[in-house]
Amino acid sequence: MPNFNYYHIEIKKSENTKEVVVKGEVINNTEKSYSTVAVRIILYMKSISVANVVFTINGLSAGSVKAFEKTIEELDYTEVGKSINRYDIYTETAF
Repeated sequence: MPNFNYYHIEIKKSENTKEVVVKGEVINNTEKSYSTVAVRIILYMKSISVANVVFTINGLSAGSVKAFEKTIEELDYTEVGKSINRYDIYTETAF
């Protein structure tokens, strides 16, 4: 599996809707460029998983840092989002 690290992860309310948005950066610590990276993020409220989503980041060059943003459409920030206290984020696949 490629060596990617995820930093500056923020879970917040969308500017235009009530939905939850996950923002952050991914760093490609390899000497290989990838056209697509599939990332899984799992959001938790206490110990209960409230979202489990896979999204893609395109065009991750060797040694580069790239910002990403993913809207979690099924979560309303006012009902659930502000209670999210933990997350897991990892690479599913890259090619």
